[in-house]
Amino acid sequence: MTGWLLLTAGLWPSTAWSQDEGGADVTAQMMPRVSRSLLLDITRTDAGRFVAVGERGHILYSDTGDDWTQANEVPSRATLTSVAAAGDRLWAAGHDTDILASDDGGESWALLYRDIERQQPVLDLHFFDEANGMAVGAYGLAMFTTDGGETWDERVVSADEWHLNAILDRGNGRLLVAGEAGVSYASDDGGTTWVDIPMPYPGSMFGALQAAGCTWLFGLRGHVQRRCDDEGDWEEPATDTVATLLGGLADDGRLVLVGNSGTLLHGGNGKPFRVVHHSSGVDFSAIVQAGEGRYLLTGEGGVHHYPERDAP
Repeated sequence: MTGWLLLTAGLWPSTAWSQDEGGADVTAQMMPRVSRSLLLDITRTDAGRFVAVGERGHILYSDTGDDWTQANEVPSRATLTSVAAAGDRLWAAGHDTDILASDDGGESWALLYRDIERQQPVLDLHFFDEANGMAVGAYGLAMFTTDGGETWDERVVSADEWHLNAILDRGNGRLLVAGEAGVSYASDDGGTTWVDIPMPYPGSMFGALQAAGCTWLFGLRGHVQRRCDDEGDWEEPATDTVATLLGGLADDGRLVLVGNSGTLLHGGNGKPFRVVHHSSGVDFSAIVQAGEGRYLLTGEGGVHHYPERDAP
C-alpha cells in the first residue's frame, strides 16, 4: 500500500469500486471481516451511534466503537467516501455519484441518487438539517438538496472544475469548500454564490475546520493554513510533518488531524503542533470523538483506536 491509496480510492473511478457492468441494481456483499476493510469516513449520530463507510458499499455501525455490524441490503457496491448525520437521519455518498439515506441509525439504506456516466465521485457530504444538504466532489461537482436528498440541484462552485474535497459550515449561511491547486471557495449566502480564495500553499487541501476562533484548512504534505479574521491573510503554521493530512476534528479548541503513515497532529490552540505516530502505520482518512480524550480513526485496516489499546 502507498501513501496515496486513500486519495486514489477517493477520486479515481475503477471497476473495483463501481457498480456491476451496466449499472444494474446491486447490493453490497456481506463480508466476515468487513471492520478491517478500507473505511474512508466515520460519523457519530445524536443518539451516540458510530457509522463508518468505505470500499465496495460497506457500511458499518456500532453503539460502542468496539463491536461493529455490517448494514444489510446496502444498494451499492461503489466506494463510499463520506457519511453525514442530522437529527434522526444518515446519508452516505461516494463513487458513481451514489447518495444513500438511512432512517434507522444506519441499519438499512435506500438509494436516493446515482449517475454512473458522469464519473464524478462525491468526496464530501454535509447536511445542515434533515432537509437541507450539500455534496461536493471531483471535477467541480456541487449539488444541493432541500428535501432530504430526494432531489438534487447542481450549482457552480469552481468554474475551473477543480476537485472539491471538503465542506465547512461556518454558520449563518457562511460556507467554505476546500479545493485543489491552491484554491478554496467561500459563500456568504448559503451556497448561492461563491468566490475563489487563493491560498498561500499551491497544493490541495482535503479538510476544513473551525476552532479557537479561526478557520483551518489542511492537506498535502502536512500543510496547514489558518485565518483568524475574515478580512485577514492566511498563515501557515509549522507542522513538522510532510505526511498528507486527510481528516480531522476540533476538540475543545484543539485540532486533531490524521493522515498518511499513521500520522496524528495535535495543536491549534495557541500551542505548536505536535506529531504522534500510530503504531499501525496505516493511512488514516477520518476521525471522530469516542469519549473524553478518546478517538476512532478510519482508513486502511478499518477502524482503529487512539490512544491505542494494548495488544491482546
